[in-house]
Amino acid sequence: FAIVNSLMIGFLLCGTVAIIMIRALRKDITKYNEFDIEDYNTPVEESGWKLIHADVFRPPKKGRTLLSVAVGTGLQIGTSVFFTLVFAV
Repeated sequence: FAIVNSLMIGFLLCGTVAIIMIRALRKDITKYNEFDIEDYNTPVEESGWKLIHADVFRPPKKGRTLLSVAVGTGLQIGTSVFFTLVFAV
């Protein structure tokens, strides 16, 4: 019974994430499907997540990579510990 329950929760969560992604990307998908080949050379105004999608893996400008990694990891661990303690009480 526990295996079936775990599988059902997993499918429910995957379906929920899929629905959220489809709703968020529906406008972009329809815009790309309506794109004509004659309009290929005209610039298209990008908006939303497409403006910042490459910034996630961009290294820092002044070479402080180790500092930024340490701060990011520390914030992630600190936030996880904080929420674990809050929900445990």
